[in-house]
Amino acid sequence: MQFCEPARVVDAQYLTPHMIRIRLEILGDWRWPTHGIGDEKIDLAFPREDETVAEFGYFNREEYGSGPCLDEPPWRHYTVRNVHAGGSRLDIDFVVHPGGFASEWAVRAQPGHVLGVFTTNGSRSYYAPPSRTRRQLLVADATGLPGLGRIIEGLEPGAAATAFVEVPSQQDVQRFETAADVTFSWLIGTGLGRSHSALPGAVEAWAAPDDLDYAWVACEAAASRRIRRHLRAGLGLERRSHIAVGYWTDGHTGHFEQDDHDASPS
Repeated sequence: MQFCEPARVVDAQYLTPHMIRIRLEILGDWRWPTHGIGDEKIDLAFPREDETVAEFGYFNREEYGSGPCLDEPPWRHYTVRNVHAGGSRLDIDFVVHPGGFASEWAVRAQPGHVLGVFTTNGSRSYYAPPSRTRRQLLVADATGLPGLGRIIEGLEPGAAATAFVEVPSQQDVQRFETAADVTFSWLIGTGLGRSHSALPGAVEAWAAPDDLDYAWVACEAAASRRIRRHLRAGLGLERRSHIAVGYWTDGHTGHFEQDDHDASPS
């Protein structure tokens, strides 16, 4: 198994006007782990513009990572939406938005195109509710929606959750099969770089029930920080009882991801 393995596109479908699901088939004997948690991360190497095959071999050179990487092929962080066929096939959901390199690739992706998948020996995820959690608060914008969907689908019977989700249009609302009791509040037409996110205000206005034990937040960085402050100061949740992740930051392109542990105090 190499550090970066090839994976072929076998299907590309619009789920909603602003979400494309790409199904990848891993080439070779290596398999993605099947025990992953809902918001597990995956790093993907993409073809350069006007190409169809990623330069995944670049990342397998002995000298890679030992110094400055000149002309490094493009790669980005994403979330594994589904795992199929014993880890040989993966679904990755891409938000469609202007100016995003990976988003623009997803729009033109076709079966046969090849990405590079950075291998991992275990799930890298943030979602970690304590045992015997009674009710959860789940908050996501469009970028956090793939993780939120998988988390909700994995909730066990008897679990309870309240979800605040921000999407660009009414047509971007998704439905999830779940055995849990989940209440949804969909915020339409805000965020995603078009306007300030409405998620912080919605969470601050929410009358949290007494049985709230855990909160998971995945959205734009400034919005996640404001929600995190409310979780701590407004709702009194301990650090181990919540995680707020900035999946992207307004005005920034490329790699960005920030969570409670590496964020500056607020």
